[in-house]
Amino acid sequence: DPRRHWLKLLLSFSLAPSQPFAMAFTARVFVLSLLVAGSIAKTVSDCIEQQCRGCGGEQCQLCREDVKTIERCVSTCIDVSCKGCGGEACQLCREDATIKQSCCGSYEAPMCKASSKDPCEGVYGAEGLQCVWEESVKTCMEKSCQGCGGEQCQLCRQDAKRVATCCDDHWHSVEPPQSCKDAKAKAVSDCVEGKCKGCGGEQCQLCREDPKVLDQCCTGAMRTPQCEKTRALPVSEILP
Repeated sequence: DPRRHWLKLLLSFSLAPSQPFAMAFTARVFVLSLLVAGSIAKTVSDCIEQQCRGCGGEQCQLCREDVKTIERCVSTCIDVSCKGCGGEACQLCREDATIKQSCCGSYEAPMCKASSKDPCEGVYGAEGLQCVWEESVKTCMEKSCQGCGGEQCQLCRQDAKRVATCCDDHWHSVEPPQSCKDAKAKAVSDCVEGKCKGCGGEQCQLCREDPKVLDQCCTGAMRTPQCEKTRALPVSEILP
């Protein structure tokens, strides 16, 4: 089998002590991905054959093309691929496009068809722009937190400064989504508190309302009530 021949060559290359670590590691990953992809396809195929065991003639063909049978086997394949996950990670695993595609292969089933549903479809005007803004921020955060793991992912997604940056980068001339309002307000507040750290008594209030401090913290396209309210005050009312 030519595939076995190439796999043996790649595997021997990946284990060769004379090869640089990066090249050896890449080869190992490639070999493993080929083996996993092959085993997944075999699992779905075997599952369908098992479901259709005992059939005969045209009945066998109809069974192998039965949508419910295919979906049941693809679903089992996804469960096997995500075995050992927990909590939110399981849901993310089952929705992972790569895993779903590996299990679906060339099989025809509703669950294998890529969803082209646009969450903002049919929403127009200011509400539509707000929807686009919110979805753009979600995509931005996924890219920003890419490569994280476990609790680190949760902390990354809740990072107000990171969310606020995504909101600023995808600004639209409409009322911001609530998630952006909250993140921006917290990011500005955290920034101000950081710059006023170590103050005491009335000095703290003056520091928090200092236009210079706010100029450094109220960056980006989005504005917050804290920024706008203070900027509207005469300088004489802010500084002693």
